Amino acid sequence: MIQARSWLLGVCAVFLAACSSMEGSMTEQTQKADNSLMRVITGEVWYRERIALPPGAEVHVTLEDQSRMDAPAKVITDYTHIVDGAGPLTFRLVYDPSAIDERMRYGLRAKIEYNGKLLFTSTEHIDPFAGEPGEPVRIMVVKQ
Repeated sequence: MIQARSWLLGVCAVFLAACSSMEGSMTEQTQKADNSLMRVITGEVWYRERIALPPGAEVHVTLEDQSRMDAPAKVITDYTHIVDGAGPLTFRLVYDPSAIDERMRYGLRAKIEYNGKLLFTSTEHIDPFAGEPGEPVRIMVVKQ
């Protein structure tokens, strides 16, 4: 009787271990599928001044839902990179296309900061979906 219980307990343990490893592989497959559905916006941030940025300056680019005029823009995704030198500065924004509603208005915003101080910022609306898919977007920033 004790041997039967031990055998049954062993079978249950093997079964549970198999189930948990199947669940893990399903999660990995789901993540791979989710990652394959992501979209990318690439481009560059540039400025007219012929100056180098201080070491440690940061470029920030955000994709925002700018539909509501009476509320702050909702950030869909963002990109931050520490730069060293002059522009143009390339960026790569990865976003989930299910977060995009064709009825809404979206825009890209860029800024360059150093030690928390704003050095440059974009001043015009940049529609990330206006050009051909995959075409790089150029964002001009102006000195503050």
